[in-house]
Amino acid sequence: MTSWTSMSSTTSPTPAGKVVVVTPNPAVDVTYQSPEHRVGEVNRVTTVTRRPGGKGLNVASVLTQLGVPVRVTGFLGGHGGQEIQALLGDAPVQQTWVTIGGATRSTTAIVSDSGTTLFNEPGPTVTSADWEELTAATTTGLDIGDVLVVSGSCPPGTTDEDLRRLLVAARNVGAHTILDTSGDLLVAAAGGSDVLKPNREELQQATGLPDPEAGAQLLLDRGARAVIVSAGPDGMDLYLAGRSWRATPPMEVKGNPTGAGDAAVAALAAGLLGDTPVTTALPDTLASAVALSAAAVLMPIAGVVDLDAYHQFLPNVNVKQTNDSR
Repeated sequence: MTSWTSMSSTTSPTPAGKVVVVTPNPAVDVTYQSPEHRVGEVNRVTTVTRRPGGKGLNVASVLTQLGVPVRVTGFLGGHGGQEIQALLGDAPVQQTWVTIGGATRSTTAIVSDSGTTLFNEPGPTVTSADWEELTAATTTGLDIGDVLVVSGSCPPGTTDEDLRRLLVAARNVGAHTILDTSGDLLVAAAGGSDVLKPNREELQQATGLPDPEAGAQLLLDRGARAVIVSAGPDGMDLYLAGRSWRATPPMEVKGNPTGAGDAAVAALAAGLLGDTPVTTALPDTLASAVALSAAAVLMPIAGVVDLDAYHQFLPNVNVKQTNDSR
């Protein structure tokens, strides 16, 4: 496993402000390597890898490679929560977790010659009181020009209002907000978000609309200031009120797409740092999101990017405005 401390980071100047990443439902990611995986039989494991997991932690990991100051928070509990804190002990991030009574979940991957089988636990149940504590911990020290990212699934017990309150509280102190989640919460919390970042499948599932433009418009109508829809190797579409852009990578990149969306969110967060309005900054940030996403595909582990490839891809990303009906 590549640890956060072994990653090389860019030599670009440290940007003004910081990113606070909320990963509401983190996990200890356990990977078993086994030559064969036979259901109902004894399977011998050759190697076991344990690492801190969850989309938010992938986002934070990429941000550290970009040299962006990061604070991570979310719910932790039990032995799994202690293990995540220990695994992140030497990472260049600040940790301000909220401790809960339930135990942090694990995700288990069995990797064999025949493919990969995943088992994802739902996570511990939380209450609105837990979310109030998380909102207070998240917004403490958050300032104008900072960016709040909420990334990944939310644990059982989360309500629409819990998530919306967190996002609104961050915006009230002048921070930009990015939400990358799925399902009903994506629509319900749209009004508290500056940026929503679903992929095409997540957008269709959340809105019930097969057309990405129509789905994005529904989220804009619900109050989001911008919607960025990722489409894998086809790039990304940015939708603002009355305007849209498409960005495509310079070439097809093959590899591990697991952390590509998280790398894109990291690029968006880095690009939104400062006091430039979101709707002004995003078109210029779109190329970075596509280039960094492609650079993540080249790496075998989610949360790691090939920075050399990123800098090669960036000037060759094609960004085209597709609509301006203001």
